[in-house]
Amino acid sequence: MAQSWYDDHAADLVHRYELVDPAKLYGWLSGLLGDAPSTVLDVGAGSGRDAAWFAARGQDVVAVEPSSAMRSEAQLRHPDLRVRWLGDQLPELNQIAKLGISFDLVLLSAVWQHVSSTYRERAFRKLSRLVKSAGLLVISLRNGPSSPESRMYPVSLDEVERLARNQGFSVEKVHQTPDQQGRAEVSWTWVALRLPDDGTGALSLLRHVILNDQKSATYAGALARTLPCRGRRGWTGE
Repeated sequence: MAQSWYDDHAADLVHRYELVDPAKLYGWLSGLLGDAPSTVLDVGAGSGRDAAWFAARGQDVVAVEPSSAMRSEAQLRHPDLRVRWLGDQLPELNQIAKLGISFDLVLLSAVWQHVSSTYRERAFRKLSRLVKSAGLLVISLRNGPSSPESRMYPVSLDEVERLARNQGFSVEKVHQTPDQQGRAEVSWTWVALRLPDDGTGALSLLRHVILNDQKSATYAGALARTLPCRGRRGWTGE
């Protein structure tokens, strides 16, 4: 990912990101979340806008951002104690993996285009391990030109749907939206993916991981411990 580019442009990027209203950006999710996610993982949290928005609604948020300059700007703007910041990045997410927890909602907003096709299968597998049973994985896909310095790669809904099927997710909703920063040449495709709940396939997914991952023994125990943990609270996308 283009960490150095984001370090160099952090102040300007944070200012632009903060102009977007997360209530409008995520309003389409309200019917999918139902009762609130009690835990949220924001991968590529940028300015901290979204992490702070979820935290203000009573959620416990882990915000992952590889750019140290972006993290510093975000923490100055949003010093919320409900948000825990980590310096980490796809495809490995080593720091978040060390926490040994999973989340009701895992969010990738304006991130997937920075992961090259070479690493996407591994990245998706890592993400799938962080989603609780019956939880959501939400990914935005950027459509339109980009500057070479930002190191963005082509994305497609077909690719994400294929990766999702391989990890046992179902496609809950696909949502098209114009760019919230007003760029006419850019638009976004959002996809919400659901992991099966305890009684509809989570154990078969666990068996799939055990059979296909070299580090499955450690992960299997961690996942098994998280399967019953589905506490939720009220949430709206307004």
